Amino acid sequence: MHFSRTTLALNFVGAATARSHGLSARQELNTTCDPIHYIIARGTTEGYPGSLGSLVDVLLAKYPDSNYEDIVYPATQETATNSYWEGLVNGTQQIKSYADNCPDSKIVLMGYSQGALVVGDILAGGGNNSQLGNMTTPPYIDFDTYGQRLNAVLLYGDPRHMPNQTFNQGNASALAAPGKYPRSDEQLAAINLYADKLQDYCNYHDGVCDTRGVGNLTAHTSYTSDYNIVASEWIESMLTKKRCSRA
Repeated sequence: MHFSRTTLALNFVGAATARSHGLSARQELNTTCDPIHYIIARGTTEGYPGSLGSLVDVLLAKYPDSNYEDIVYPATQETATNSYWEGLVNGTQQIKSYADNCPDSKIVLMGYSQGALVVGDILAGGGNNSQLGNMTTPPYIDFDTYGQRLNAVLLYGDPRHMPNQTFNQGNASALAAPGKYPRSDEQLAAINLYADKLQDYCNYHDGVCDTRGVGNLTAHTSYTSDYNIVASEWIESMLTKKRCSRA
């Protein structure tokens, strides 16, 4: 892969988080204000940038004047550690920081597996699940401000996947069972604010996003090979689409 990065010292909570979990004390980030910026969240146990790096590589080839950064979080088991919650805090801060510092840049947000859980819950609110924590948090970014800065949001194998949503993609049927951690009505309403800029890919019997298929690892690990081409084409269409603010 030929990712373009600049190594910067973290100047926010992610640095301390990284050190405390044995991650690099200096995470490679590229926060330069380029025309297009990708923010990605890797899946459980993946090293940076994770399998989504292959999709970012396709996009960087299409748009050489773009760059990316990883959401800094441990990506350890979300039900046994604070990984998920740290991803929410750090991801929120990274999105807001880049949006504030680079007002003219287009931003694409992507997550796979636990990374999709983190990305989706930044937009829709977290918790409200006995395994993740019963505490319910509102959306971490406001749709009418930071949400409007996002040009596209892509989720692969989202544990919060819900059937019958207009933004659903993949080969899971419309009547598929929900993911491991179904969204509450409030969370579903919040994520639907992003329906026209969101694609949520779920494979049939991927037990992470379709609970009929618990244990089907192949279905959960094939997203980049199955969908990178069509997903990159969709992202390209969103990047050329004029961003409109809500009235």
